[in-house]
Amino acid sequence: MKRLLYILLPIISIVLLSSCIKEKYDDCERCTLTFSYLGDGTSDIFPEKITDVSLYVYDAAGVLVQTKHIEQNELKAFQGTKLNLSQGVYHVVGVGNSFSKTEINAPASTADLSDGYFNHPNAEKGGKIEGNDSLYLGRQTINVPNDWYEADVPFRSSHLKVSYTVKVKGANWMPMTRALTDGHFTLEVNNLTPLTDFENNTFGSATTYEPVLPLDTEDYIHKGYFNIMRHPKQNDVEFVLTENETGEVIHTLRLEDFLNEFPQIDVTKQEVLIPIVVELGYLGDICTEVTVTIPEWMIKDVTPGFGDN
Repeated sequence: MKRLLYILLPIISIVLLSSCIKEKYDDCERCTLTFSYLGDGTSDIFPEKITDVSLYVYDAAGVLVQTKHIEQNELKAFQGTKLNLSQGVYHVVGVGNSFSKTEINAPASTADLSDGYFNHPNAEKGGKIEGNDSLYLGRQTINVPNDWYEADVPFRSSHLKVSYTVKVKGANWMPMTRALTDGHFTLEVNNLTPLTDFENNTFGSATTYEPVLPLDTEDYIHKGYFNIMRHPKQNDVEFVLTENETGEVIHTLRLEDFLNEFPQIDVTKQEVLIPIVVELGYLGDICTEVTVTIPEWMIKDVTPGFGDN
């Protein structure tokens, strides 16, 4: 019995030293936060959309008291995190999917959380911007008692997905050969507001993005996928398509006009795809026709009365 006691005592001591003792709360990560994202439904789709979280915790006075980056493997093990916080009110901000296309500007002290913001690294210092990461913002105010505490931090989308497709008409046309080569067209997206604050509002000086339009050699269409910040329906965003060899502007499109023409695209939703399809008709080397539409599957799926007599 004595021999067993000698073996157990060191083990018990290690456990006591490394464990959180309830009577000494200051040493405990007694605040547990979970993360959630419902998108446009009622089921949690956080694991499908968000793979890492940069967390910022401000106290009631607006002082940044903790920062934490939670990686994908940690979120897979537990969709949240634990914090060591003393009793008091805190404001929690989480930015999801802040990868190479994101820079977070979190003030060390602020009276207004909207002073914090995130953006593409080149948005303020200059340089080419092709698009944003698929960003999400989590916000929650918590009141931690002098006891164990749990709360959920709900996330919202901070981006709009855009697909821009250029089709050069065939059969009845004589499209120039160079139009069916990679790098033939350049797309610029003008008048974008490139910054998003910790209240999920976009702001900043008008900025131009330059998304890539690679050629799909299977069906010979140019198609680019990219993200922009969450602009409202009323905006000044403009898409400009240029033919590289001639420098000619083939087509310009105001995003607001496009959204008014195709009400199927609702930018107030959390998960939004803006699918722009531009069809170009050539006679010889001259573009004589431009048609702007949306994918057929979207028209069929959501146009009211489709198929009715």
